[in-house]
Amino acid sequence: MVFIGVLFINLLFAAAQDSGYCDASSKSCDLNVDEHKLIFYDVNPPEGFNLRRDVYMRFAIMLAEAQKHGKRKDWQLVLPPWYHLYHWKISRKPTPWGSFFDLNSLKSYAPVTEMYEVMSRTPKLTIDRLYVLQNFEDAFEGGYFKEKWEISKDDCYYEGFWGYNNITVKEKICVKFQGKISKLWELVQLHPKDKKIMFSHGEIPLHDSYGTKSFWDCRWSMKFNNKLIQIASKYMADNLSCDTTKCSTYLSVHWRRQDFIYGRKDYVPSIEGTAKQIDKAIINNNLKINKIFIATDALKSEIEKLEEQLKILNYKPFLYIPTRKDIELHGDGGIAIIEQIICSRSSYFIGTHESTFTFRIQEEREILGFGSETTFNRLCPDKGKCDKPSKWTIVH
Repeated sequence: MVFIGVLFINLLFAAAQDSGYCDASSKSCDLNVDEHKLIFYDVNPPEGFNLRRDVYMRFAIMLAEAQKHGKRKDWQLVLPPWYHLYHWKISRKPTPWGSFFDLNSLKSYAPVTEMYEVMSRTPKLTIDRLYVLQNFEDAFEGGYFKEKWEISKDDCYYEGFWGYNNITVKEKICVKFQGKISKLWELVQLHPKDKKIMFSHGEIPLHDSYGTKSFWDCRWSMKFNNKLIQIASKYMADNLSCDTTKCSTYLSVHWRRQDFIYGRKDYVPSIEGTAKQIDKAIINNNLKINKIFIATDALKSEIEKLEEQLKILNYKPFLYIPTRKDIELHGDGGIAIIEQIICSRSSYFIGTHESTFTFRIQEEREILGFGSETTFNRLCPDKGKCDKPSKWTIVH
C-alpha cells in the first residue's frame, strides 16, 4: 500500500544476496543434512503481504504451543520466501523474512528457519508429503460450523516452490479442511516417519484462539528489520517533527483505494468526504495538529485532489516517497512497513474498514501502548451505515 509513481520499475532484489539467500541454481550450497523435522507452508498467490503475516502467526503459534506442552520438540517451521506477490510492482528474487523482520526476535517465539538456510544444507530438497488444502463447498452444513477434514479424491494443483527448481515431492495429498490450525497435527500423524511436510493454501486453517496472550506474544515477536525502523524514524524527524515512538505532532490515515473502490465501494468515502472526515476527527478530538500523513495506494491524480482538499482546510499533507535506492533495497514490502511504522506512531490513526494493512497498524499501536480511542477508527462512506471497527486489544 504505497504511492511510488513512476519510480516503480522492474528491479531485481540484489539485497537478498546480502541476507544470505542461496539461489536455487547455486552450486556453492553446503551439503550437510538438516537434523530437524521441517514444516513448510505456502499461501494462495493472490493473498497480500499483510494477510501472509497473519498466516505465519497461525503456523508459528501452532508449533510454539505444541512445544510448550512438550510435543514436536524436533520440528522447525520454514519461512516461505516472499516471491512474486500479485500486488507488488517490482520484479524480484525470493526475498527472505530477515529483509523485513528481526529474525532473532521471530526465533525467540517459535523455532523458525529461513528457506535459504534449509537450501544451503542440501543440493536437492525432497518433501515427504505435500498436503494441498481445499475448502469444503458448504462451511455451514446443517446450519453450523464443524471442524473437519477429509482426503479428497478430486485432483488438486500446486505449482510453486518460490522459484526453486531443485525441490521435489514424494506424494501429494488433496485435503478438504475447515477448522483451527492445530487440527493439522492430525494430518501429520498419518505418516509419523515423515521428516519434511508441507501445507499449501495455509490461509485456510484458522487461528486456534485469536487475540489471546499466545497471539499477542507471537505478534510482539514480529519486530521490524532495524534498517526499516531507522528510515521511518528519520522521515518522522525530518518531516513530522517527531523523534519518539509515540508522537503528538501528526495524524495518520490509511486511505485504501484501487480495488476497494470497485469491490467495496460501500465502505469507502469520496475524496472530498475523506478530507472532511479527517478534519472532523481533529476537531472532535481537540487535536492541536495540522500535519497529516497519508499511506495509500491511490492514483497520483487522486492523491493530488486529496492534498488540495486538505490544504483548503489548512492542513499539511505528507506521503512517504521512497528514493530509487530505497526501492532497490527494500521493495514493496519494505516500503509498506516503513509506512506502517509511521502510521503506528501518530497521535491519532484512521484506517480503512476490513483492510489487513490497517489491522497490522492497529496491532502495532496496541503494542506501543496507544489508547483504543486513537487507534480503532475508520473512514466511512459519505452516506449510509458506518459500523465501528472491532477492537482487538492487547493481552499481556
